Amino acid sequence: MYKLSDDTGDRLLNSRVAHIHARRKGGPRWLKMTADENRAFDNLVLLCIEHSYEIDEMPELFPADLLREWKAAQIAEHDRLQRNWPINDDEATEVLVASESFDALHAPSTVELVRRVEALRLAAGRTRAVVRSWAGRWQQLREQTRRSFNMWDDEGNPVHVEPSEMEVRPIQEGIQSALAAALDEVGPAAEAARIELAAVRVTGRQVAPWCDALERAITELIDTASTWTGRSEPASDTAFDDALGELQRSVTDLVRASRGEQVAVPELPPIANEPEQVDPLAEHRKLLDEARPFHRVRHRPYDPELRERVAGATAQAAAIPPTAHFLAIGLDPTAALAIAVGGNATEDERLKLVERDQQRLPICAAAALLQEAGRHGDAKDAPAVAADENLRRLWSETDWSKGASWVGNDVNGQSMMWAFARATSDAEVHDRLAHALETAPQLLTSLVVSCAGWVEQLDFQTCNLIGFDRTYRELPPWLPVKAIRTLAADVKALDKGIDDADVLNALLRHALSEVE
Repeated sequence: MYKLSDDTGDRLLNSRVAHIHARRKGGPRWLKMTADENRAFDNLVLLCIEHSYEIDEMPELFPADLLREWKAAQIAEHDRLQRNWPINDDEATEVLVASESFDALHAPSTVELVRRVEALRLAAGRTRAVVRSWAGRWQQLREQTRRSFNMWDDEGNPVHVEPSEMEVRPIQEGIQSALAAALDEVGPAAEAARIELAAVRVTGRQVAPWCDALERAITELIDTASTWTGRSEPASDTAFDDALGELQRSVTDLVRASRGEQVAVPELPPIANEPEQVDPLAEHRKLLDEARPFHRVRHRPYDPELRERVAGATAQAAAIPPTAHFLAIGLDPTAALAIAVGGNATEDERLKLVERDQQRLPICAAAALLQEAGRHGDAKDAPAVAADENLRRLWSETDWSKGASWVGNDVNGQSMMWAFARATSDAEVHDRLAHALETAPQLLTSLVVSCAGWVEQLDFQTCNLIGFDRTYRELPPWLPVKAIRTLAADVKALDKGIDDADVLNALLRHALSEVE
């Protein structure tokens, strides 16, 4: 009835009082009888833990007659030895209590739980195969696209071309559809498993930690089965495989614990502290809110201190992508508010502000301030005229073949070049940038990145913003495309097969990957 622990030498309970005929209909070797008959001595047999589990898991191998033979042999051995097993009343009570719990755990709810979990596992694996099939198509498309465009940068490194959004979108929609179908099938299977798990939890409180672990495993499987990493490689889907493995381990440990085997108690997951939501632009937003009244009305007096703070904030705003998400706090809005705060300064004060703004860095911040100041007045307004002249001077005096001229302009470089093109002409900007590349070809990456546009990445299902990307959807007329293609090694041989936008986007992807 007891055994010695190999680790500690302590006596461990190793027996259960099992039912020959199950207590519930549908259970192992069930036979219709009264409750008293079911609990009677004739329907009970004392077994070790291992066999008490096996007789219920495989009742076809352990029919009632065989169990009665075992019981008769036990009694015969007792009669032959003419002595009892040395246990006291407390130990006998321990056996009975454990037997009652054990029998409940191995009632149909436990067996049914195993079946339900296996059905969940199979459903999850089956539906995941469809999702991975779509991802495989995506990967094939990427490989075909890369094989179709053989390009290298000026260092001889391969430049990888990605499939177009039009080509990728049907595949992404297929993945989303497959994920929705997976949730429709896996969700009900998970709920069925949870129902059986609740029954096991109620009938066997001693296995509560393993029930909790299985509950967490089911939840994790549902989460991973209904999401995709966003990458095209099916082999990258490791989170799902891990969740599937954890589900199998959890149900196995629960069954072992219910048998009375020594199983390590599952560790509780660490309590994740909710990270404090810190808005890195909070101070910037606060400053702009302080300046907005100057933009709404025209009678507020000039505030030199506030004007300097807002104009200085254009340096921070130069790193904010010019997208709809940042429409109210980007570089151009910040510059517009700075000019509005100084709107009621005297003419001499405004002329000094124009001179001060031309010296600001990065250059895109200075260009934004001067462009906005030029818009603030008419042809007779001396500060506005001076702002236009200083914007042209800033353009002409900047040596664009120097790397320092591009520092800090990588985010709002396209807006900056548009400002210079409006102040001069598309042709002049085009020619000077082409000359800069001819003089300093190593600046190709800086120019390609700085002059690229921005797009917002939205979640397909919720339309929530999930990130940003750079692209060349439309090529600005001032962009020196020919000079760029000349510097892109081996591209000339593919002129007929690749349009300008594809070349620019390929170079952009390569440049951004180097930065990452």
